[in-house]
Amino acid sequence: MHPLALYKIPFTGLKTGKHEFQIDVDQEFFTHFPESEIEDANGVVDVVLNYSETNMVLHLKMNLSWKVPCGRCLEELHFDLQSYERIAIQYGEETEIGDDLWILGKNEIELDLSQTILEMAHLARPSNQVHDNESDCDPRMLAFFKSDSNEKSNKTIDPRWDALKNL
Repeated sequence: MHPLALYKIPFTGLKTGKHEFQIDVDQEFFTHFPESEIEDANGVVDVVLNYSETNMVLHLKMNLSWKVPCGRCLEELHFDLQSYERIAIQYGEETEIGDDLWILGKNEIELDLSQTILEMAHLARPSNQVHDNESDCDPRMLAFFKSDSNEKSNKTIDPRWDALKNL
């Protein structure tokens, strides 16, 4: 069995109407993508597929919990990664996958959601992965940074560089 087979939805043979699926996402999923910056996340993606003979509409609602070290003190942080996507799917001659429109060729029999789930998770990440308040960080690590910056400021500056400040 292909390792990402759990993230594929076969649509041939489905009856017209609404179909609901739930896809579990864990850290093993992210190991299949070496370029992924997410290593430890767990949760579910709720999928609703509105199927008809002429087109489909896919609704994806992601809810993951991500563990990552704080960028300031290296303590473990937990972030909720939540996202929603709506993808319109039509049939055509050749397969073309866009952001919110997929055109499926005649030979397609399933929807591969693995890349879409990966992109949703990465786009849901916060830009700064640090504690909201610096006071929540590990005080020993913060003291290390402060002592290191004080040492740098106490170093004497070469007088030739001081002369450049007057220019």
